[in-house]
Amino acid sequence: MLCGMCLPHCPTYGVQRVEGDSPRGRITLMQGLAQGRLPPENARLRAHLEGCLGCRSCEAVCPAGVRFGELMDHGRHVLHTHPASRWQRLRELLIGPLRRAALRRPGLRRGTALAARLARGSGLARLLPPSLLPGRMLRHVAPSLQRLPALRPSAAPAAADVWLFTGCMDAFFTGPDLRAALELLDGLGVRVAIPRGQACCGAIDQHLGRLGDAEALRTSNLRAFAGEQRVLVLDSGCEAQLREYPAEGWQGRVTSLTGFLADLPVEEFRWRTDPVRVVVHLPCTLRNVTRETDGIRALLQRLPGVEVVTLAPPRNCCGAGGTAMLTQPAMADPLGRETLEALQAPEPGVIISPNVGCSVHLRALQAGGPRIVSPARFLRERLAPALS
Repeated sequence: MLCGMCLPHCPTYGVQRVEGDSPRGRITLMQGLAQGRLPPENARLRAHLEGCLGCRSCEAVCPAGVRFGELMDHGRHVLHTHPASRWQRLRELLIGPLRRAALRRPGLRRGTALAARLARGSGLARLLPPSLLPGRMLRHVAPSLQRLPALRPSAAPAAADVWLFTGCMDAFFTGPDLRAALELLDGLGVRVAIPRGQACCGAIDQHLGRLGDAEALRTSNLRAFAGEQRVLVLDSGCEAQLREYPAEGWQGRVTSLTGFLADLPVEEFRWRTDPVRVVVHLPCTLRNVTRETDGIRALLQRLPGVEVVTLAPPRNCCGAGGTAMLTQPAMADPLGRETLEALQAPEPGVIISPNVGCSVHLRALQAGGPRIVSPARFLRERLAPALS
């Protein structure tokens, strides 16, 4: 179906006003690619398909239920298996094994994250031109880099109420969020375990067309989380990816932190009561895939002293788009600035975003203003100290 009803909802079409950068145009290009009428090495074809931010806003409003995200994954798989140049082929041969190992091995991630923090502290980022990917990457992630603290689960897997999914950004950005979630849940009397053997959710590989790598990660996670306990996920992007694993009974076990807490009598716990206005950023994965926009708002409104404003990005995407914030700055940065301006307009005390990629992107563009934190961090801060 190529009716075009999705065009007003597509952020890249809204900026570029080019048919090839719309869902309809990209579907037409993928049809030509699948039928052999368009070669995968074509530079304009690749630019249009690689330029999609993967927000799936088009999918959410499509009257025919076209699974655009799945189509794009397979379209990019064709591009991935047909590199445009020898350099791309060589780069994958050299970097691919390291990337796959890092997504599976916590120790390697910690070493890479340490190198990134050292590069930030030594000023190396300033020596690399921002026009080069390493320079852009170090500059963009620098405000969000955090050490991975010790994570102390409160129960063994067999005795836990929930199992915590840690993801692959733990050593870079989300370590303090994971600790905050453990402390919060422990304070609420919830027993939490962190199963061994878990890996990256596979979203980055999936959406860049590396479908075989994504499947291997999916297999590892399904093995690590084999059982019946609920799987608690802090990041909406990881939650969206995990929920779409094709395994019987799996989808119903995956939940966000706020979704899990919504079923608890939160009013009976002790919270801080000082007033705070929060703006909740509603990322693409939350609105278009997990559809949990009402749940996070309703939970926060149950807390004493919390005034909640919820905002979707003005153009349906903040521009982070997985790795797009690093590889497509000309598209990502204007979208991010528009989103940041909208989030800061109500003059909140705190901005809450349940997506790590969005948070990293927005912090990189922020020059002062309120903190951008995860739901886990905010809820842990609002939990009142236990009575002695």
